[in-house]
Formats: sequence, C-alpha cells, structure tokens
Amino acid sequence: MAYRLICIYETSDNQILPDLRIEVCLDIKSRSLSPFQRKVTLSDLYHDGVTAGADLLPLLNHAGLEHQPFRISKRFLQSDILRAHLQRQTYSYIQPNAKGSVRKAGCPLPNSLSKDTYPIGHLIGGELYIDHLATWHRQIKVRLRYQDAQMAFYPTYSAIPFLTRTGQMMQRDKMAEEQLLMTLGNNYDPVTTSLTLDSSDTDTSENLTHQGWRIYVTNQQKSHSQVYAHRSSSGIIWFSTDESPKQDEFAQQLLEGFMFSRDYVESDGRITFFKRQDALKAEDDTIVTQLGAPKEALTLYKKEEPLSESEKQLIHQSLSREFHATLYPYQREGVLWLQQQRKNGHGCLLADEMGLGKTIQVIAHLCCLGHDKQHLIIAPTSLIYNWQNEVLRFAPLLLPQLTLVSYDMLRLHLEDYLHQSFDTIIIDEAQAIKNRQTKKYQAVSQLHCLHRIILTGTPIENSIDELWSHFMILMPHIKGLYHKLQSLGLPSVSEAYIALSSRLLKPFILRREKKQVLTDLPERTEKTIYIELSETERAIYRQVHTAIVHALATGVSGRVNSIALEALLRLRQACVSPNLLPQAITSHEPIVSTKLQTALDMIASFKSEHRQVLVFSQFVSALHEMEHLLQSEDIQFVSLYGETSDRKTPVSRFQSDSSITVFLISLKAGGFGLNLTSADRVILLDDWWNPAVEDQAMSRAHRIGQRHNVLVLRLVCKDTVEEKILQLQDQKRLTVDQFNTTNEKITLEEIKQLIG
Repeated sequence: MAYRLICIYETSDNQILPDLRIEVCLDIKSRSLSPFQRKVTLSDLYHDGVTAGADLLPLLNHAGLEHQPFRISKRFLQSDILRAHLQRQTYSYIQPNAKGSVRKAGCPLPNSLSKDTYPIGHLIGGELYIDHLATWHRQIKVRLRYQDAQMAFYPTYSAIPFLTRTGQMMQRDKMAEEQLLMTLGNNYDPVTTSLTLDSSDTDTSENLTHQGWRIYVTNQQKSHSQVYAHRSSSGIIWFSTDESPKQDEFAQQLLEGFMFSRDYVESDGRITFFKRQDALKAEDDTIVTQLGAPKEALTLYKKEEPLSESEKQLIHQSLSREFHATLYPYQREGVLWLQQQRKNGHGCLLADEMGLGKTIQVIAHLCCLGHDKQHLIIAPTSLIYNWQNEVLRFAPLLLPQLTLVSYDMLRLHLEDYLHQSFDTIIIDEAQAIKNRQTKKYQAVSQLHCLHRIILTGTPIENSIDELWSHFMILMPHIKGLYHKLQSLGLPSVSEAYIALSSRLLKPFILRREKKQVLTDLPERTEKTIYIELSETERAIYRQVHTAIVHALATGVSGRVNSIALEALLRLRQACVSPNLLPQAITSHEPIVSTKLQTALDMIASFKSEHRQVLVFSQFVSALHEMEHLLQSEDIQFVSLYGETSDRKTPVSRFQSDSSITVFLISLKAGGFGLNLTSADRVILLDDWWNPAVEDQAMSRAHRIGQRHNVLVLRLVCKDTVEEKILQLQDQKRLTVDQFNTTNEKITLEEIKQLIG
C-alpha cells in the first residue's frame, strides 16, 4: 500500500508560529487529497512505503511519534534545518484555526539567515527487534538508541535534529552510527534496515550483544521483551527473556527443538530461541538422559577409560612378537581403538572403507589377547578361505584359537555353538544380517561371548535402522535407547532421527576413508560412456516400455509393486543386451548388443596396452554372453559368479597371470572380500540406484597394493532408464549420512519416475 504524507499548518491570528501536524493519505496518483488514514503507524509507513513526503519520516521518528496524531512540537519549528526541510515539501496545506477545509499553500514558516547548531547526542547502542519467532534469524529490525531520546531511530541517517525527553534539541552522530552499523557486517540490508543471519546463527547474535546491540523479541502482549545471551558449559549459546534460566530446562527444550525442527520455545510467558543443531554439541550422556532412556543404556555412555602407556607398550610388544607384518599408522591406531573399546566393555563396529585392511587390524587385535582364548569368526562362505589365508600369512600361531563359520552353517548348526562361550566374536561383512527378522540375524544374536566386533565397509546400505540392528547384537543394552527413540514418533528417514542415531552410535564406530589415510594411493578416475542403441535395440526398448506403462495403468492395485520392480528389471536388461529378455519379446534370433560390443572394443584396447580389466554386472546371463564374445576374440578371462564354489582359484590365477586380461564378476558374488589390485581398469556394464553397490565394485581394484591409477568406465545407454538411475544416484548422494552411504530405500514413486 502506497501512502502520501502531507503537512497541515494550523494558523491563527495570535500565533507567532503555526501548529504543524502531518497527515497520511493513500497515494491515488491525483492532485486531490484522498481521505486521511487515521490508524496508520510510523512502522506501517516505513514498512509499506511512502511515495510522496517520504523525507518526513525521520521527522516523525525524531519527534518520538509512533502513533497518530502526528503533531510536531513547536520546539522543532524553531530549527532552521527543519524549516529548510519543510519548505521543500510539495504537499503543504493551511487550515485556519484548525477547522474546516484545507487549502494548498507554501510552507508559512519564516526563513532564517542564521544557521543553528546542536550538540551531538550520545549513541548508546543499537537495538534488534525480532517479530517472528519461527524464523527469528530473518528480517530482524535494526534501530539505533540515543541517550534521552524518546524512541529508537531508524538507521538511515538524517540531519534533522531530535528532541530529547528533557526538551533539548540534539544532532545524531553520523560517524558513530556508521561504525556501529559496520559491526552487522554484510548481513545488514540498508534498504530494508533489517538484519538476516545465516541460519539460526547464535554465535553472531551473541557477538553483537558484546558490541553494543540489545535484542528484543515480540511477546504474547504484542510488545517487546529484551532477551539475554547465555552460554552452557559445552559452549552452546541461546537467548532467553529470563536473565537466569535453568540450564537443565533449556537442554531439554533444545533437544525437543532439534527433534521437531524448531529454533524456539514460548511457554509460561518466557521466550527462548537457539540454533537447534546445537543439540548435538551436548555430551552423549546428557542426550541419553534427556531422551529418558533406561539406566542400562546410560551406562554405555559413562566416561571412557583410555589405554595407559603401559598397556600400549604391551600391545606393541605383542604385535612385534606375534604379528608378521608392518601395519600402516592408521591400522595401528585401529588396533589401539579395538583394544580401548574392549577395555571399556563396548562392542564396536570397524567400518573402514573397503580396501583399508579391516581383516588385518582384527587379526592384529586378537594377537594381543593371549593364547588362552577362543574366538569365533562369522563371515560369508566366500570369505572363509580369505580369513584362513590371512591368519596363516600374518599370525599362524593364532589359527588354533579360531573357529570359522559361515552365516548359513551357523544357522543350520546353531545348537553346536550355543553351548560354547567365546572370548571374542567377529562378525564380518555384517550387511548380510542387517534385517532383524532373518534367521541369520537371530542365530548370531543368540551367541555368547565376552566381546563382539562387527566389520563392514558399508554399515548402512538402505536405512539407518540397519546400524541399530548391528548394535543390538554388539551391545544388547542399547535396545532400550533405540525403543525410546522410536517412541518419539520421528520418521526413521527424518534428519533429526538420522542425526541423533548417528550421534549416539558414533562413539562405538571407527571409520576411515582411503582419501584420508592413503595419501599415496593412486588416483581413481570415473568416466561415463554414453551408448546409442541400435535401431533394433531401440525398437525393443520402446516395445518393453510401452507394455510396462500399460501394465502399470491397468494392473491390479495390489500388484503395482511387483509390476514396477519387474518393469525396472526388464528395462535394465534391454539396455545391457536384448538377449536377456524373454524370447517372446525379442523373437528367437540373437541380437547384437551394442553395449557388450562397446565393452569388447575397450577390452581389446586394454589388452594391447597389457592391462587387466574387471567387468561387473548384476546379470550373470550378460556375463555369459560376454564370455562368448571374449572367446571369439581369443581374449583370456576368468569368472566369478554366485554359483562359483571355488573362489580362490580364479582370484589367484588373475592376480598371478598377466596373460589373463579380463575378470568377469557378478556384483552379488564380488561385492566384497576380493583383492584384485593387478587390474587397473574397471568396466561397469550396469548400475543400480544405490551408489554403495557401485563403490564396492570399484574398491576391488582401488585399494591397498594398487600401484597404478585406476580408470572406471560406466556404460550408460542414452535416453533410457539407465540415465535416470544415474540421476537417482546423485540424489541419494545428497542425502548421505556420516558414513557416506544412502539412508533411504528405493521407493515405489522413485521406481515409477525411473520407468517414466
């Protein structure tokens, strides 16, 4: 709404100076006056805008007038500065005896040849006004306060004098104002005379209170109350209308604000605001107590006892005597961490990124425990031989103390293990038991031991609850904390639930990434190669897509999920090779796959450079088709699929025989436990939505022992579901948690978007 300010001089015969009042009209873009607006305030005028007479606003401000009537003290009219200011006004009117109609006229105030001067007022500081608690850090009003002034001034400087409570006229201090406003930094907008902070920045807010600014917030009575800065022992800053608030009460408010995405609390006439992310600065035991978790869960967060120097010395002696290898510095730190976790009675999760040697760290840890203890190692069947080889290589004397069993054999022969009590149970590649409902999980959770260690390079593949599943095995007392967190009603995919879960579990997790600890590891370059389908392949892809869209539109509602999953499978198969599809779709004649031919050309080029290549696919039938192509070109290869019973032989042959150019690997069979550093080229024939799956494949070659830069080639068919899968991967990477793994499962809506 646009306003016009007009000056009305009330004259009478016995007055030396007329009385001046300022009226507000709507600006109707006409010379005539619209009706006066009697309920408009000074704040309204500054906020909504004045198109004519805007330079009268400082006069109202300096006269201490917030509400109508806007009558100017005659003390002001004696000011030569103000007279000159008023004589420049376009809209000036005279009203004889303050009655009847007004007539347009020039300013009737007499000119003066003298130039009056006024003492400079004392700027005592600034004031910041918060009107909207829910977004308290945005659009904070900025005002300036002078000693004895009748009200705070808008920060736009004006040479018009101001009237003090004692009736004295004074001048504003321009230089002092500029210096004070500079403390607001770039967050201050001089046009709107407001301050907007980056998020709920309590640090900057507290700093401003030390530089002469007072902060006020609108209260329930629609007036303003001053708030005071407070700082907790852990460095958390918050503001409250209470000068002496209770820290325990605030800590609870902060946690609740974090969980329910609020940066303020307003109750019992008191107002508190804060930065809700600061809830995670509190000590672990404080958070657990505030959540109201059972006492047994609280005992997990008591102050840890560090390893003494004598204990560290004994560990180093054991390693030099029992362990036949030199550990990297980060691996030695990992061993010490495992020892400290054991000392404090904590189960622990070693979650180093794939390729950093989790197995070797655990073997070194076990070597430090003495020869009188029995340990159980649970791993996927494919990794049992790897454990045996590693132990024989680095700590052969440890082997008699170890019992190795696969997840499947443990489940089938659980009774044989229940009566035994082990010192330490090692659970390797624990993503195999991420689901608490499976028999594998339930079998592992029933075992008895003194200490448990979980190993996995991908602690979370789909959901943060997988991490909780691991810790319910590691430390059963933590179940009470999990159930308490669940009872709060937070969605398991919400930012607060994920952040709190990560914070509460982090003390028992050690994760390092290759880029952090292996600065000498060769580079890994990833390239996406886009492929144009042939006309025949494109026709088949369209045929499949059309049938899928029709099936989704007409299918029974209860079968939508299964139809969508089947649809995604068929579209992906059509991209890799139409020969993977049912023959009813493609006819009985084999079709040349552009993608597989492209991969073959790349492999032939790598062979000429004497390089070795890993080729991954989720479709074993595509790898079988690749076998025939390699044979036709006389390119030697080995393979590893889900049905491969002897994993050791193909791995050994590939690592030792440079004449073998290609290792064909299904993602299911080769997602973990493989060290294939003789290869420095990786081809991904197809991708899945979860980037963790792709990272597992790359890490087969890009790990300790790799001497060459690794090149990863991702083959993607243009204008197909494969391009959309890459986009979905990017979205998932934006929602990663602290372990760099996605925290959501693929949803039906996401599948429908992929199918398009």
